[in-house]
Parts: sequence; structure tokens; C-alpha cells
Amino acid sequence: MVKRHYEQDELLDYVENDPNTKDLFGKTILLHFDSFCLGDTICFASLIEPFIDYHKPKKVLISTFFPHLLKSNNDVYEYINANQKKKIIVDKFIDVGYDKNSINHTLGGMFYATKECLMLPQNTKPVKPSVIPKEINTKLNKVTIAPESLKEIAQWNKDAWQTIINELVKHNYDVYNVSYENTMNLQNVKGFHGHDDINVALDHIVESRFFIGLSSGLAWIAWAYDIPVVMISGFTKDHNEFDCFRVKNPNVCNGCFNIFQNIKTKCPIFLGTNRENECHKTITPQMVIDQINSVIAFTNN
Repeated sequence: MVKRHYEQDELLDYVENDPNTKDLFGKTILLHFDSFCLGDTICFASLIEPFIDYHKPKKVLISTFFPHLLKSNNDVYEYINANQKKKIIVDKFIDVGYDKNSINHTLGGMFYATKECLMLPQNTKPVKPSVIPKEINTKLNKVTIAPESLKEIAQWNKDAWQTIINELVKHNYDVYNVSYENTMNLQNVKGFHGHDDINVALDHIVESRFFIGLSSGLAWIAWAYDIPVVMISGFTKDHNEFDCFRVKNPNVCNGCFNIFQNIKTKCPIFLGTNRENECHKTITPQMVIDQINSVIAFTNN
């Protein structure tokens, strides 16, 4: 079971010399990426370069649970393991996270929350984060998919996924399923499941012509490596994630993640009714195929 909670004494031991300062110019800063989620971490990392440009600190240490995936190309900042036991002396500590109980974070989405934590103007544009180098050797007939998620609210149905797979195979694409879980037992795919090393999935993603998935960490990491993403997500609003080939049905209830705080069910409005999860149930295979055709045309150019 992946740990989803930590105690404060499990994290970095640090001394903060100027905790009340908001002027970060020339200061040594410790940022803590407060999430075990891959997608959150990539989102946070996409605003580090803008943070450096805006505040002009002397040095930034970034504490993360994914130090093996992020790599700085700038001497001003470096990524460090959130669990390391080494006392650090800094001018200012900043906790970077998404507060599920904040209405502003709920309405504004992940990028809004990150910019608020980093004291950045909300018109600041994210950039592709600096990740560990991978050779991008695109195979034009290779597609990766990640059809499963730990978030039940994010799931799309098995039969629809199978229709998409069959359509891709019919057009001579090799489909690689890189979801960690394998509850759907999809056919006609090359399955890479259950690997604790995310590089197993990542090495296939960076070889792909495009990636098809949900609002999940693997979609975010594909974006970070500049792999075109087809995202099936009706439960989040467009501004919650990066620009992509998004599949949604705007004519039904949608975007609850950016309306209701701290959702704990798979459908906060229509649970137990015939409209439960209509944001995803009304997304048809043809709607996904249309976006696949758009991403194929994009990659042709």
C-alpha cells in the first residue's frame, strides 16, 4: 500500500531564519512539495522556473517524494529527497500543496493553488518542468494508454476502453497499457502492470506517438516529456490541468472537482441515481476517437 500520510518529524529537519518574510530576493529558500501524487508534483515543478524568475532568490532547495524524476538544469535550485535526515538552514520555508478545504484552490484548480503557495501572480504561465533526461525515440505506430486510476471518480468504463484499443489495433497501432493496476484485463494490449519503478511506464511513454489516459499522474508525466496527451476527464475543468487533447461532455454535469471541496465519493451530486458519473458515462468511444484523429493530425505536422 502506498503511504498517503506522513508525520512532520518524518520530513526534513530545517531551521528557518526569517519565517515571516515575503521578500525572497537573494534569500535561501526551502520549498516542500506536499504531495505523494505524481501529477501534483509535476504541476508544482512546472512553476519552479517562473518562481526563480519572479522572486530571484539566491538558492532554492526543493523537497519532494519524487527526487528520482526531477532534475534541475539551473544552479539556483536543486531537488532533494523529502525523507533525508540532514539539518538544513534556510531563510524561508514554503509548503507547496493543494488544500482540499480551500474554496479558492477548489475553484482555481491545481495551477492556481501552486501559484498562490509560491506567491506568484495568477497570470504566471507554467513551463514544462525539468525532468530526468530520457531519449525520445518516437515510434509512429506505438501508443501508450493508462486506463485506470486509484480515483474512482476518474474512471472510464472497460467496454469503451476496449473499443478504443480495437480501433487502434485495426489501424496497425501497437497499444501499451502502462497503468499500475490491471483490474480491467483489457485485450489486444501489451501489458506492463504492477511495476514499482515508474521508469517501466515512462520508458514506453517517451517512445509513443501519443498517450491516452485520465486525469492522473501518468498524463502529467507524459506532458512533461512533451508527449501529446489525449485526456478523458469530465470531473475536472479544463483549467485544472495542462493544455491537451481533452475529451469531455460539456452538456451534462461536469467539473465537480473544481466546484465541491474535498470530494469523498465517486459522484458528489447524483450518487446512487441514474445520473451518477454522467460526466464520464456520457463520453462515447467516438468522442475519444475524434480527439485521437486530431492528435494524429497534430503529430503529422
